[in-house]
Amino acid sequence: MSAQQTLATSYLGPVRELAAAVHRSPALDNDFYRLWASAPLPYPQVETFAREFYARTVNTSVMVALSVLHTDDLAARVECVKNLYSEYGNGDPAKAHLLLLERFLTDLLTRLRGAPFTVDELRAAEPLASTRAFGKGQRALFTDSDQRVVQGALLGQEHLAYSMLVRLYEGVRNYKHLYGEDEFHEECEYFYVHIGEAEKEHKAEAIVSAAAVCHGDDDLDRVREGFDGFLGLTADYWTGVHEAMLAAR
Repeated sequence: MSAQQTLATSYLGPVRELAAAVHRSPALDNDFYRLWASAPLPYPQVETFAREFYARTVNTSVMVALSVLHTDDLAARVECVKNLYSEYGNGDPAKAHLLLLERFLTDLLTRLRGAPFTVDELRAAEPLASTRAFGKGQRALFTDSDQRVVQGALLGQEHLAYSMLVRLYEGVRNYKHLYGEDEFHEECEYFYVHIGEAEKEHKAEAIVSAAAVCHGDDDLDRVREGFDGFLGLTADYWTGVHEAMLAAR
């Protein structure tokens, strides 16, 4: 192992500590998650969530791809490519994560509305200004000229994702009565893929790729800049979603 590789490896611990900060952030500890978990919500509120979450998530794989393009370090790139391959169903188009989400959201909204809800309806909705601001800020972080900022943003995205999906799934269980026992779990594949395997791997890969670009404390500070930036954008996004859901009663 080269001296440079050894130094990067020495930053695995500090990067793990940084990643753990997601649990103290309003990006996870917020009013949206408390509302989502509280009880079955009226259809207009669930539809509002679905539209905004879809608008937010539709670019996730694109952001991972951008992290590959905007990272020069080879070891970091390799970890990002693993993440990207997973996002696209490990080579199976039918298992691409965005497709699994589309299936879940349209099925849930169809059951709640009592009439078909299509993917086109998800795609046609104009996102909230706060959701658009999230997307703009996210792209800026993932195309930053400094690969350390890019890797910090990826670290934030992946370490929020696991806890986010656990919380979303717990809220989804409020609608289990709309499904048969086996049917509910079949329709929740999007959550199980992430909670059971994908996001665990993505979290580990993001730590390795972020540590790979750290060769000194100044590098870690720039990783932190991207990480904190992504958490701040996410907190503002969920505030916007929560306010819109309350207005949709």
